[in-house]
Amino acid sequence: MFKKATLLAFVAASAVLSAPAPPPPTDTEILNLALTLEHLENAFYTQGLARFSEQDFENDGLPAWVHGRFVQISGHEAEHVKFLTAALGDKAVQPCEYSFPYDSPKSFAAISMVLETVGASAYLGGAKYLADNADYLTAAGSILAVESRQASWVTSSVMKLQPWNGPFDIPLSASGAYSLAAPFIKSCPSSNAPLPVKSFPALKITNSSPPHGSEVTVKYTKSKDMHDDSTYVAWLDGLQVFYTKLGKDGKTKVPDNLLGTVYAAVVKNQEMPSDHNMLSGFVVVQFPFDSRA
Repeated sequence: MFKKATLLAFVAASAVLSAPAPPPPTDTEILNLALTLEHLENAFYTQGLARFSEQDFENDGLPAWVHGRFVQISGHEAEHVKFLTAALGDKAVQPCEYSFPYDSPKSFAAISMVLETVGASAYLGGAKYLADNADYLTAAGSILAVESRQASWVTSSVMKLQPWNGPFDIPLSASGAYSLAAPFIKSCPSSNAPLPVKSFPALKITNSSPPHGSEVTVKYTKSKDMHDDSTYVAWLDGLQVFYTKLGKDGKTKVPDNLLGTVYAAVVKNQEMPSDHNMLSGFVVVQFPFDSRA
């Protein structure tokens, strides 16, 4: 098991390799990625709350006020869509078609926890590209704070898990964030501008909440030109990245000391996960902890 360093690695995440680095994404591209995620969240809450009533929540063991809070969150996401659409004008991407695999209020809440956490990570990772526009950076920071509060509320008040993951949250690259949203997206309008992302095969893990030190199996579709036998699973936890060797049988050992929501992806080396070395998209892995952790 290997541990790569902390903040410095994230700051240097886009510095790589032998090929010339592509230009950084523009403000418009970053805002359109944010709008893509907000469209998804907006559709998720609109569809879910149209399907499940207060009584449905109570029948599933959740108090009626939880439904009311989700209504408020839905309003926030609609405002985020409205704000970003106005900022982008005629360059704004349009909503896609989505598929959300919930069948009850509790499974709806579980997906909400993931979407809110990923949303916060996406804004955190994209903030550096807005550094030259103070207004955009401030607006993104304001939305980030709301997404984080919503994630904390869903995780602790509804799911009865920890309200935070540790002293630092996880910043995600554009492609990393999109890889976690992509499974919910069926298709998008052809008129939408391309996003600053690279597509990666979805990653599946045999246990989404495994014990520390246990062995898990991961699966993803390997590219035909992949010949490198040295592959790893990168585990993102706060500002730290842990690496475990991935066997040819798809098995790897879960690192110790991971806490809360962690993102994992298969990579071809022990560099910071990026478009250059990722072999799969990310998957969400949970390591709940109590107040005595």
